[in-house]
Amino acid sequence: MHMSKSMEAGKKYLSLAVAGAIILAGIMLGGLLGRQKPESATQKKGPSAAALQVATVRNGMVSIPLETSGSIEAVRKIEIYAEVSGVFRDGTRLFREGSSFRRGETLLVIDDSVYRNSVLAEKSSFLNLMTLVLPDIIIDFPRESDKWKRYTETFRIEAPVPALPEPASDRERNYLAARNVYNRFYAIKSMEATLSKYRIIAPFDGVVTMSEVNPGALIRTGQKIGEFAATGSYELQASVGIRQAALLRSGTPVPVVSEDFSGAVQGVIRRINTNITPSTQSVSVYIDLADPRLRDGMYLTARIPVTFNGAFSIPRKMVQEENRVYVIEGSRFVLKKVDVLAYHDDRAIIAGLPDGIRLPVEMVPGMFDGKDASLYLKP
Repeated sequence: MHMSKSMEAGKKYLSLAVAGAIILAGIMLGGLLGRQKPESATQKKGPSAAALQVATVRNGMVSIPLETSGSIEAVRKIEIYAEVSGVFRDGTRLFREGSSFRRGETLLVIDDSVYRNSVLAEKSSFLNLMTLVLPDIIIDFPRESDKWKRYTETFRIEAPVPALPEPASDRERNYLAARNVYNRFYAIKSMEATLSKYRIIAPFDGVVTMSEVNPGALIRTGQKIGEFAATGSYELQASVGIRQAALLRSGTPVPVVSEDFSGAVQGVIRRINTNITPSTQSVSVYIDLADPRLRDGMYLTARIPVTFNGAFSIPRKMVQEENRVYVIEGSRFVLKKVDVLAYHDDRAIIAGLPDGIRLPVEMVPGMFDGKDASLYLKP
């Protein structure tokens, strides 16, 4: 009995000791965690302050290439329409896409046999008229008769009708007009002009870019026959913003690139339109290009150099609501309205902030207007 009581007392003391040890361990662990919390807060503040980058505004000149794309067109390009009717025939060579012609060569011919005979008949009638009038001129205007004799003698029906001699007096002019000489002469000149429209001549060196008829086809007046464009000289119409257009000048070199060839083609700004396109609020800039690699209708990208004065460059992601950026005033973030001049890659060109003002160049989680910025800044 005595031994049993001793064992029970020992167990009781052991249980109390274990419980005390557990309580003591809990108190020590709590103290340790309590000491670690301020350190964690400090560590949380430290990396944020180190990660936040701040820039100081220094306004000055910022140059960027303003990229704009479009298709090019030949500077000299004509659409060919028939002004007379007849059967179509090829000219110097086949009138087909890709066919080249030199200036002065015949692009195409419309059969003129019927109309040509009408012109020849009218010239024959005019020669007959002059032959009948000549004796009266010799009698009434003996001093002027020689020039009219030479005119009649050298007149050739197959050749273009020559200009009439100048009358020496109003009496002589009226005499010829009364006998219908001038009326018949100008009627023939008009017919000759119409006859020339049956043969279309290349106005410049170029290539056929479109052909819509085949030999033997009947051509009607007003029908489109094709298109003819000069090679080697092209124009790119680029659209730029109103603000950027004010910074451009004629004669400025512009590199132009394409996915269809390596390297760049050097172009030159030739014209800047003053009219604004209402739908896009932009103006058209025309860039002259000359390179054997270019083709009519090719899609190109122009990199127009633009320089902004009194501007500053920031990361594009910092622009909020299209025209606002965060700045640091005192110890707070403040959302300021700015003038966004242009974008280029991941950068935004802005104006409207005074020199010396600080602004973050990266976003902070939960950033808002009026938020305390001191937690993210180095002391």
